[in-house]
Amino acid sequence: MGPTVCEYPHSQREFAVSNGRLSDPAATSLPRLKVGLALSAGAARGLAHIGVIQVFEENGIRIDAVAGCSMGAYIGALWCAGCDGAELERLAREIEGRWGFLKLINLSCPPRRAFLRNQTIRERLMQSIGTATFESLQKPLCVVATDLDQLSAAYFDRGEVACAVQASCAIPGILEPVQIGRSTYTDGGITDPLPARVLRRMGCQIVIAVDVIPPSLFQTCVCEHEREQADIKKPNRAISWLNQYLNPFGRGNLFDTLYRSLTAAQMLLAEHAGSEADFVIRPISCDASWHEFHLPAKYISLGRRVAGENLGQIRSLLARKEVRHETHMVGVA
Repeated sequence: MGPTVCEYPHSQREFAVSNGRLSDPAATSLPRLKVGLALSAGAARGLAHIGVIQVFEENGIRIDAVAGCSMGAYIGALWCAGCDGAELERLAREIEGRWGFLKLINLSCPPRRAFLRNQTIRERLMQSIGTATFESLQKPLCVVATDLDQLSAAYFDRGEVACAVQASCAIPGILEPVQIGRSTYTDGGITDPLPARVLRRMGCQIVIAVDVIPPSLFQTCVCEHEREQADIKKPNRAISWLNQYLNPFGRGNLFDTLYRSLTAAQMLLAEHAGSEADFVIRPISCDASWHEFHLPAKYISLGRRVAGENLGQIRSLLARKEVRHETHMVGVA
């Protein structure tokens, strides 16, 4: 059974997640406020989500529902299915090492719809969660993709999880779009790279967001850092030639240009979406690259550090007994 798209109403009072675990917050008396966690898109940078989750688990930060996009959807699905922070790190480290990224590469021949097949993502996820459905997860999960027919965001919270996550991760031009029912879906980062608002509609009174997409102002720092590193390092001529002419992931080449173009659109969307959250954690750094899946420890450590630095503010937020919507933009160098 494939996943089902939900048409989320504009009124929070009208909405209830189909599995019945979340309901209209105004209709019940809750002993504590429900907490939602939004996990952004970001490809390899999204591995920082694992570090944040580990810190939350170690410090008793309870999350009631998760909404994820692209890499955030993948990690969110594993976590909601019962994988703890340690297991998430173990899975991430399966492709650690210089050539680990090749385990994710599956060329599409001919490259009619994209350059890489998308089936690998679904297959790897199913190795951990099988044919799990949203209804069977330990925590309510919402996955966002983009409907190429309607040209709008599509939110999944019913049916098979792996298929919805596969669609959410389908980077345009790089990974093939996914057919679900009569519609075709691609990367959720195009329309909602940081799905914080949907958590409000799922009944969460407090929303914490983890955004690994660099904000527009931070991107200037990234460019300066790259120029400085280029001046300091003396690259091997042979390696430089290979990157320039044969490596599609090389700076300025096909995949890099496609993903950077997508990131340019995501930055403003993510910044706007952050205003829907009560607290935004930004585990970002100047030397982050979207395709560094072979360096999971780098990003997991970054996520742990940023989450740890802001535990006090998060605890204060969760200690509230009343709803008071504020936004805190937290970033690192």
